Amino acid sequence: MTELRVNLPEHIVAVLDGYCSATGKCRTEITLEVLGEWAKQKLHESTVICRVAGVNPRALEPVRERPE
Repeated sequence: MTELRVNLPEHIVAVLDGYCSATGKCRTEITLEVLGEWAKQKLHESTVICRVAGVNPRALEPVRERPE
């Protein structure tokens, strides 16, 4: 695991803490859920973009010509 530190506005932390109190979950658990879903969505988006654009990000050259 890698540690991530961040400064957040007080109103965001207040909502987070309220949610934690209501659900019994901790800040870390909620943060992992939220960022995990965000990362999953971004990975899906980038996969679709590469497929539609016809590129393989692991290849050195694009699969097909792209307009400039």
